[in-house]
Amino acid sequence: MDGDFQSNYLAAEQAYGSGDFETACRITLGLLSQLEPVPEDGPEQDAVLAWRAFVALLAGHIYLYGFQDPVQAQHFYELVLTSNPQDTLRELAEQ
Repeated sequence: MDGDFQSNYLAAEQAYGSGDFETACRITLGLLSQLEPVPEDGPEQDAVLAWRAFVALLAGHIYLYGFQDPVQAQHFYELVLTSNPQDTLRELAEQ
């Protein structure tokens, strides 16, 4: 992923942290759309899945804690789990 993607992710985290859930959501959903479709194989697939796990976890938090919408949050947490995340991300999504 390029520097713009990373800076946009950081902007989404910052918006979430400051309570601007609408902005955080807009940025996060835009980032998720950039990660589709997932490449078939290889290191690019690994990178996309890793980013998708991070971004989907943030989206889940936005919906659960920001919008108080556990049903929509669950969708994003399940997306984390299907992205073959690191153990830490998996545990956060499962909680």
